[in-house]
Amino acid sequence: MATTLTNTTFSTTYKDDFRDSDGYHRILFNSGKALQARELTQVQTFLQNQISRFGNNIFKEGAVVKPGGANLNQKYEFIKLDTTSNSLPTDTSILLDAVFTGATSTIKVKVLQVVAATASDPATLYVQYTDTSGGTAGANTLRVTAGENLTGSGTAVGVTLTVQSTNTTANPAVGVGILATLKSGVYYARGHFVFTEDQSKIISKYSDKVDTNLGFLVVEDIVTTTDDQGLFDNQGAVPDVSAPGADRYRIRLTIDVESEVDSDKSFIHVATVKDGVIYNAISSDDAYNIPNEVVAKRIFENSGDYIVKPFTVDFGLDSENTHLLMNVSAGTAVVDGFRASRDFPTTLRIQKPTSTITINNEAIGVEYGNSVVVNPSTDSDTHGLPNINVYEKMDLRDSVDYLGSTIGTARVKAINSVGSDLKYHLMDVQLNSGKAFRSVKSIGTSTSNYFRPTLELNKAVIKDPAANTALFRLPNSRPKALTDVSFAVQRRFTATSNGGGQASISLSAGGETFTNTADWVIAKTDSAVHSGATFSGGTIGGTASTISNLPASSNMEILAYVNKGSATSKTKTLTTKSMQIGIDSDGNGQKLLPLATADIFEVEEILNATDSNESYASRFTLDNGQRDNFYGLGRLLLNPGQSAPSTNVFIRFKHFTHGVSGDFFSVNSYTGQVDYDKIPSYRLSSGKKIKLRDYIDFRSVMDSAGEFTNSGLGARPIEQPQVGTTITSDNEYYLQQAGKLIVDREGVIRFIRGTPGFHGTLPQKPDNTLALYDVVLPGNTDNDSDVAVAKIEHKRFTMKDIAQLEKRLARVEKVTSLSLLELDTKHIQTLDSAGNDRTKSGFIVDNFKDHTLSETNRRGYRASVDVLNQKLRPGFLEDNIRLIYDSASSTNTIRKGDNVYIAYDETPYINQNFATTSTIINPFSVVVYEGTLTLSPASDEWRDVDRLQDKIISGGTRLSTVNAYNWNNWSWSWGGVPVENLTVGAETNLQSGIVNRVVSEETVLDLIEDKVIQTAFIPFMRTRKVYFKAEGLRPNTTVFPILDGHDISAYAREESFQFYSDYNTDFGNTLKNVTTHPDGTSALTTDVNGSVSGSFIIPNNDSIKIRTGTRQFKILDITGDNEEFASVIARAPFTASGILDTKEASYTSTRQLNIMGINKNTYSVYQGDDGGGSDDEDKPKTDTGSWVTGPEMMDMGNVGGSHGGYAGQYDLGFTTLEGIGGQNETYTIGNDMGQLSDDDNDGPGTSGMDTDSYTDNDGYGVVCLLEDMMVLVNGVLSTVDKVKLGDTVGNGIVNEVIHKHMRTGYYIINNELKITNDHPVMVNNSWKKTEEVQVGEYINGVEVKSIKYISQVVPTVYIGIDKESFDVYCEDNSYTVHGNYKQALKKAS
Repeated sequence: MATTLTNTTFSTTYKDDFRDSDGYHRILFNSGKALQARELTQVQTFLQNQISRFGNNIFKEGAVVKPGGANLNQKYEFIKLDTTSNSLPTDTSILLDAVFTGATSTIKVKVLQVVAATASDPATLYVQYTDTSGGTAGANTLRVTAGENLTGSGTAVGVTLTVQSTNTTANPAVGVGILATLKSGVYYARGHFVFTEDQSKIISKYSDKVDTNLGFLVVEDIVTTTDDQGLFDNQGAVPDVSAPGADRYRIRLTIDVESEVDSDKSFIHVATVKDGVIYNAISSDDAYNIPNEVVAKRIFENSGDYIVKPFTVDFGLDSENTHLLMNVSAGTAVVDGFRASRDFPTTLRIQKPTSTITINNEAIGVEYGNSVVVNPSTDSDTHGLPNINVYEKMDLRDSVDYLGSTIGTARVKAINSVGSDLKYHLMDVQLNSGKAFRSVKSIGTSTSNYFRPTLELNKAVIKDPAANTALFRLPNSRPKALTDVSFAVQRRFTATSNGGGQASISLSAGGETFTNTADWVIAKTDSAVHSGATFSGGTIGGTASTISNLPASSNMEILAYVNKGSATSKTKTLTTKSMQIGIDSDGNGQKLLPLATADIFEVEEILNATDSNESYASRFTLDNGQRDNFYGLGRLLLNPGQSAPSTNVFIRFKHFTHGVSGDFFSVNSYTGQVDYDKIPSYRLSSGKKIKLRDYIDFRSVMDSAGEFTNSGLGARPIEQPQVGTTITSDNEYYLQQAGKLIVDREGVIRFIRGTPGFHGTLPQKPDNTLALYDVVLPGNTDNDSDVAVAKIEHKRFTMKDIAQLEKRLARVEKVTSLSLLELDTKHIQTLDSAGNDRTKSGFIVDNFKDHTLSETNRRGYRASVDVLNQKLRPGFLEDNIRLIYDSASSTNTIRKGDNVYIAYDETPYINQNFATTSTIINPFSVVVYEGTLTLSPASDEWRDVDRLQDKIISGGTRLSTVNAYNWNNWSWSWGGVPVENLTVGAETNLQSGIVNRVVSEETVLDLIEDKVIQTAFIPFMRTRKVYFKAEGLRPNTTVFPILDGHDISAYAREESFQFYSDYNTDFGNTLKNVTTHPDGTSALTTDVNGSVSGSFIIPNNDSIKIRTGTRQFKILDITGDNEEFASVIARAPFTASGILDTKEASYTSTRQLNIMGINKNTYSVYQGDDGGGSDDEDKPKTDTGSWVTGPEMMDMGNVGGSHGGYAGQYDLGFTTLEGIGGQNETYTIGNDMGQLSDDDNDGPGTSGMDTDSYTDNDGYGVVCLLEDMMVLVNGVLSTVDKVKLGDTVGNGIVNEVIHKHMRTGYYIINNELKITNDHPVMVNNSWKKTEEVQVGEYINGVEVKSIKYISQVVPTVYIGIDKESFDVYCEDNSYTVHGNYKQALKKAS
């Protein structure tokens, strides 16, 4: 065994007496003198001493000279063995690389390492799982089963081992440990450059969590021939043991952890491991000693600290509500001149601040209004006092003394005296339709219980209506608890006075005493307010009071003030309730579902009571019943435009029930019911949203009957505090805490905290760190959105940046000189002939850095500002357009994956055909199934448009310009009458027999501008299909897709991988709201090579939404996003960014009159039989009437068959047929179009076009789709507003298209198909106009479940193709519509 080196080994054993103090630097040998062994040793000492001095100057002790690197296998799978029945073989080497199969699980493992039993641990196998196809995947990775037998194969045939049967968290039978590996390299140690080979060590046997320092134990020893036979003379074929050689000084670096190294041993730190992860590993950048410091100091002196690649921060929710996750992106900074880089994102777990402070005797002022003034001395007919204990409902009457009519209702919650007046504070004021409070003359319940409000200018007035509340804010935010609360409340007592005018009242509840007797209000139950009452001594502060000077033997009402010295919070209990109800109405047109329950927390389900698969959730909005003064009854309000369910509705919701005892609601009321951040908020009637935890809440709870009287039905009346007093309490508050995110020289990111407080102070930045962000965490932080983050700027200026600054400075100088010139120009005196200074105007200066001087709201504004180059450019439209690679039309290019490159040739650069030795790439069988993952596309960028209501500007009335192109229009064109006064049918005779006539009018909308009002980033990814390919995973393993922490197995399927550039199909919004993969989901299982490919849909629905930005897509062998429990992992980032443009279109709305020149002449109509001639064909059968001729008119005398003698007028220019002779007529146009006109015994027949029908200039129907409808254009789904002539729509060629065709209304079928009333659709295999479609019919196999008409001016698109039909694609269905309706009409005519 080698001899351990000591401090005296060289000096005592080898007589090396070298001392620096001697100053010797060379040994000079003389001839004739014997050579000493000491001198040979000291020669080496001299040389080594010089080398170490130089090395110590350049390198740090333990520096990496030739990098090796550290690696952890946190998935080093272990299996604990039970050797009581099946022991390990004597020679455990036969187990290595052998495959064992579980008798129960059929899972296969390969043995990598065998560790013998110790005093505390059983014998353990470390294995690689090779086949888990026999198990069922779940939340944890598949492993062999505790207690089962493992049967060996290969070198271990016949060997049976048994897995430990105990399998608990404290003593797991299977799981993972950590194997650390330090790669071969050269390290500077003890003044020498020491080579070390690859070494591995288990640093955590049964856990993947460990904190330690990993490195090398420095072992120095002396090797003699006793230890190594190779030190004998080797000149012969075998070592000459009679000729021993010199001893050797050896330095070995042995992998170890610092905690296992004795304090007197030398340890070289290589990596810090925290929570089973390498937190900080030394590299060659850390190797240098003084040079590194010198360079860093130089950098710091020149440039200071700065950011090279920014670190970005966002917060997310943690699995525990006590923490938040701070996600820090990769980034690079320079700190004190040292490069601090993080190549991967870092996640820090930040505990919510829960430090508190208690403020004793904190005061809250009580003020509320919404009152009417009553003067008891003037309004002597006031009778009795309202019952404020139950907030009785009182009638608002339009005449004094409770006479006249009731025009509404109100409740009185408190009465306080102000001088000689009384203020009656009202709540829940409800006025009848068309009535106003100013008409109120008296308020009460009967002629013996009422009061008169003081009128101002003969009108009732509510004072301080904005202060109508029973909520009082605490002085500070985020209370934890309120204790020792006291305040005075008003309470109603009744008593009967004795013959001496005395009455007594008393209190029984603990902690209550009478107070403020000067403010008490007293009245007989049927008389005016009484004044002059006196109180016996001891009333204030006592529990009993005797009142004197009252009317004798009378029933009295007393509104007394009671001090609550030990007031407590009422409790709230969260309860789930279910009910089935039908639709109701509030009487004012609002349809609703009444919940008959107060204080609704949330609604869980709104379903069809007869079909639980049909949800009505999107049809209703919750009104939880809360009001500024009370908790009213909740209800579900039917949303505008939604149809009311025809059947009963099943509703399940959560609500709070309220304790009987207690005096108010506060943050204490929610303890144990909901988390702190889930305590409800409330939006005041003023629109302000408040958090109820920050308020003392004196709002009473209404019972299910809508009153405050029945506690059995849930009524909880709460007494109101006295106006003008204070509420005192001891309040405990959560404190805010500020912190800094910092990075140090080594790139370690930390979050440091400051001192908590109501305004937390930021901590001081530690030395040798760079502050990245200031972070403010409110007390007991609600969620990730509750955190305030401020970036600390550290700008880096490169020489390029400085050059840009120089250019900008030059421009500043130029602009300054121009400004001075303008100033000089302004002050130049330009005199006129009279010697007066002329006025100078027209100067304007704009640097085009923004739109400050731009009138962007003008209609004609068509410019854009280039803010980077400060130039004015033309207006533009921006969109994201997909590029498709056309290989046939491309030259000198090549596509690799989704990228296009310039074409290139590949030739060998270096060809090395020789090797000196071989090396084992994986000597320790470290198997980590961390594969590679390819996504296509790996990113998504898009723009969406949200349109505001169109702005319509009146354009007056005008005549159609069509007639300007009609020959001879000058003989009949309009004149003499203002066009605004014309109506349909008006005629003017300009010459004999020829008139002009207004035959129709229409509204013409002309687009003025379509501009972007606002641009915003879209917070969530849109739905789209993404292909993935994972390689290097464990073979034959079921894996699961995880996107941003969500298991999206329902949105994924296994299929062949495709690059995005390999196909031309896009999906648009056809996948919107999908809840599964449209092609069907399937399990993902790796093949024998550990590869799997498929596709997934990015979800965007009510259940799952993925935020835009860079999000991680993973493949794991477990169902949850917890890599700690996964043994198969592959990751890849997916980046998405969307922009929403809000646009507004402006139109001029012009009333256009269509006129027609008409020649009125007498004519004869010849009658034939059955469509043929009569026996006397030439004999006319005449009838008088008007034969109408002129532009756009045609003879319809024999259309459709036989007619009797009649006179008729037909105006096909406007698709109207009129019969006068009372005949039964039918006109059919086109065999496949159906009947377009009516059988009408009264004469008139129409073509089926209603008042919303439109024609083109030839007089034929223009049937349209709304612009956002989707059709298949050239094989790709696109909106109809993108269609152009020559495109292929469906399987037909577009031969006509009309864009921006304005219509005054349209139909929506199944809440998705938007189409005009006259557009035929395929209904039950025949064509039918939209307006004739009925609920229950089928359009191309799709059941019509709803159809409604929207009266709104909208732009539409007409598409005509050379085929009969094409399909319109909506979110869930496709609909077949007519493709050449207009052409068919023309052909038929």
